[in-house]
Parts: sequence; C-alpha cells; structure tokens
Amino acid sequence: MLTTVMGVVIAERNYGESDKFIDILTAEEGILEICVKGARKITGKNNSSTQLFAYSKFCIDRRNEKYYLNSSELIRVFYGIRTDIEKVALAEYLAEIAGYCVTSGQTAKDIMRLFLNSLHFISEDLRSCSFIKSVFEMRFLSEIGLLPQLIGCRDCYKYEAEEMFFMVDRCCLLCGEHFYGRGFEENEYHIRLTRSVLHALRFICLSEMEKLFNFKLGESSMKLLNEITEKYIVSRLHKEFKTLDFYKQICSDASTHEKETT
Repeated sequence: MLTTVMGVVIAERNYGESDKFIDILTAEEGILEICVKGARKITGKNNSSTQLFAYSKFCIDRRNEKYYLNSSELIRVFYGIRTDIEKVALAEYLAEIAGYCVTSGQTAKDIMRLFLNSLHFISEDLRSCSFIKSVFEMRFLSEIGLLPQLIGCRDCYKYEAEEMFFMVDRCCLLCGEHFYGRGFEENEYHIRLTRSVLHALRFICLSEMEKLFNFKLGESSMKLLNEITEKYIVSRLHKEFKTLDFYKQICSDASTHEKETT
C-alpha cells in the first residue's frame, strides 16, 4: 500500500552495499523507519531528499509492517547547517532528542514544527546555537508533557519574589522564603534565577509557537538558561546524549581556540 507523508530525516544508517535506512519525523505518524534502496549510489534518484535533515515528501510502500521508499521530492535541505561543525553538532543533538522520545504512530505536529523551526534558525544564523538549544530543550519537554511548574512558588504561589529558585529535581519554582525555610541549599539542581531568566523560561514554555524565538537575553543570562535547560532535559529523560557530549566538546574547543588567538 502506497502512502505519502511529509517528513524530515533525523537519522540514517547504511545497509548492505548501496542501501540505507532513514528515520523520518512526521506530523501525523511520529517517526517512521524507511528502507531506501540504492540510496548510496552516485546515481541514486533519492539522494538529496533522503540526506540527513532533508525535509521532503515521501511516497512509501508499506509491506508487512515495514516501510520502503517508492519515491521522494525534496522540499528543503537547510544548507546553512553544513557550513559550521557547531551547527551540525547541535542539529544532531536535537534530532537525537526527537528520535529518543517520539514513537511510530504518535501524532507529533507541534514537535515537528518545533524541530523544523529550530533547523531554520540554525541554518539561517537567526539566533545563536546556545539560544536555539535552550529553547528547543525546554519547549520540547513541555510538548511531551514534562512542563515544569513555572507560574509561581510551589508553596505560596507567589508569581515573583526577590529571590526565586528553579528546582530541577522537583520540576518547580520556590521563592526564597520557602526555599530556605525548607532547608534547601543552592547546588546544581537548585538554581537561583535572575528575573530575566525566569521570564525566559516562562516564555519558552507558555508562548505561542510562532513567537517562540522572539526574545533576547544577555550573555550571562543565556549561560544560566543553558545550564538550567540542559540539566532539566537530562534529568527528566534520564538519558545521557552522546550528541550533547559532542556538541559541548565542539563548543569547548572553539572557546579555547578563540582565547588562544586573542
């Protein structure tokens, strides 16, 4: 049975001498694994539309619960991602998150929109990689039902206080009074927030999708936001992402090189 779906390639694996499997993220059916015959031949007709991060229209043949590519049409390839190793590393990390959490048969309209928007912002240099990373991490968790309690302090519901703390391990906020009153101390999972970072967290989780990237943060606030969102996604998903380690190594190497040349 032939079916047509729109999807973005988030992973690929070589198979045999010239074939490969690709995983595509779709809005209606979650992630599908598709066998692409002759994909690694120079003359392969589906080469461009089945490459990593390609957004394409796929005509697939379903046989015995398996999927085989019949034909495909490239819609967008996000060329700008391949101009910088940091961009590639970040895109691979976002793809690994999606591949780990989204299943076959799952409706994933908002997740796919978030992923495509993130690839667009990476490709076009519309925001820094660290900015896109934090936005994706926090909004992705919100979309899959892991939205933290950000409206106010968990104990007194105060929207803002002189001191506010994000409790990574408890998925909530505490004002200073109840944070210290409960005997907590600041550490890597109990993080003091600045007002701008608190507002950014709320905006990422609660804003409309089309406005998601429409805010700005200073360098120090961006560093704090990155620390929070990274810790939150790793702790909620209980997984260490190899692509995250690679991305952080790339950023570390770039920072070291910049210091050595200044």
